[in-house]
Amino acid sequence: MTLTSRASAPPLDAFSLLADPAADIRDEIAAANGMPELADKIWFHKTASAVIDAGRCVGCGSCIAACPSRSIGVGEDGRPTLVRMCTGCSACWDYCPLAGLRVERLGLDTLAADGSPTDADGSPTDADSELAGLGLVRAAYSARAARPADRAQDGGVVTGLLAELLDLGYVDGVLVTRRVDAFRGEPYVALSADAVREAAGTVYHQSHALGALNDPLPAGVERLAFVGTPCQVSGLRALQRFPWRYRRSTAGAVVLAVALFCTRSFEPRDLELAVAGSGVDTSRVARIDIRGAELVARDRGAEVLLRRPVRDFRHTALKGCDECADFTGLAADLAMGSHGSEPGMTTVLVRTAAGGEAMERGANALVLGPLTSLEAVASTAARDRRRAEGALERKLDLQGPLWISYTEHLRAYGGTAGRAPAKPPPFRSQHYDVSC
Repeated sequence: MTLTSRASAPPLDAFSLLADPAADIRDEIAAANGMPELADKIWFHKTASAVIDAGRCVGCGSCIAACPSRSIGVGEDGRPTLVRMCTGCSACWDYCPLAGLRVERLGLDTLAADGSPTDADGSPTDADSELAGLGLVRAAYSARAARPADRAQDGGVVTGLLAELLDLGYVDGVLVTRRVDAFRGEPYVALSADAVREAAGTVYHQSHALGALNDPLPAGVERLAFVGTPCQVSGLRALQRFPWRYRRSTAGAVVLAVALFCTRSFEPRDLELAVAGSGVDTSRVARIDIRGAELVARDRGAEVLLRRPVRDFRHTALKGCDECADFTGLAADLAMGSHGSEPGMTTVLVRTAAGGEAMERGANALVLGPLTSLEAVASTAARDRRRAEGALERKLDLQGPLWISYTEHLRAYGGTAGRAPAKPPPFRSQHYDVSC
C-alpha cells in the first residue's frame, strides 16, 4: 500500500545536500554517482532531524507505533531512538503529527468537507455559534463519577466510565498513561476496574503512549479503550485509517478513543527542576494539577505545596505543543476536561455514535447534568488555534494534501529560529549508521 505519491514531490531547488542536516556520506556518494536517492525517501534519521532533534517532538509515540519492524524505541533521553536497523519505510514520517501527517486535514468524520463544524446529521453549524471550531458535538454534559476514585481529577468521569465499561465487559482493557511519580507517566493496559482506578489522576507527561500499540495485547483483550491527548488520538486514527499488513499494530482493537482537553504537555525533568527552583522539596510532591491558568503541586495528603500561574512554567512545556491547533480532540469518540464546568465536575463532549453508546452503557457510574454553554471550551480552542497558526512555519491548511513531504518541510522550517531541522546525535540513529 502506498500512502503518498513521493515520485511527484518537487525537487529541493535551493536546498542542497548541505541544507539538509540529515544528509550523510551515502547521500554525497549517490549524488556524485548521478543516482541520488529520492529527496522524500525517509529513513528514521530524517524524522529525527526534523522533529526530535529540532526540539519539536510531543511524545505521542506515533512513530513507534507506526514502525513495522519495531525499530524505534525510547532512548535514554526519553525521546524516540533507533533500537534496531531502520528499513527506510517512511512510516515514522507519515504518521508523525509534527512531520508528515497534516493533522488538520486528516479527513475526520467529525468535520465537514470544508473543515467547518457540523451538527450530528452532518449539516454545517452556524460558523459564528459557540460550537465553531469544536467539530461535531452530538451531546454535551457536565458530569461527575457517582463514586470518584482516589486521586481522580475534576469529576473523575474518565476513570468512573472506563471502570464501569470494564466491569460490564464492553471493553477488555484500557490503555492509559499511569503515574510513575508526580512528573512522569508510563503506558499501561489496565485489565480490571480496580486497575483503572489505581491509574486515576492526570500526569502531564505524554509517555509515548501510542508505542504500546506496537506490543501484543494481553491474552483475551480484543476490545480496547484508549485515553490520551488530542495529538495521540490523531495518531491513533491515522493508524486505524491506513493500516499496513506488515505492521503488527493493535490499533484496530481500539473501539473507544477518549481525548483529554489539552493545551500543552511538559518535559518531566524540566518541570521537576522548575518546581524545585520554586523552593519545593520535589520528593514530597505527589501530584501536579493544572486547572485554568494555575498550576498546583500537592503532597500525598493533598496539602498544597505550591500554587503558581502556569505561565511561570511555560519554559518547561514541549515546544511542539505550540504547533497544535486541536484542544478538544476532534478525532475522538469522547472528549473530556475541566473547561466549561464547575470545580469537581467534568465537561464531556460526545462526538460519535461509539462515544454515545459508551456513555449509555456506563451511565450508572455517572451523574450527568446539562452543559448550558460551551463558550469557555470554544474560547480556549480558538486561542490554541491562533497560537498554532503563529507557531507553525507552514500554513495551517484544511484543504492541503493529507501528507507533507520532507522537501516541503525543509522549505518551511529550514533556517528558522528554534525549529529548524538539526543533525541527530550519533546515538539517535546508530543502527542506521552501522547497518545501512
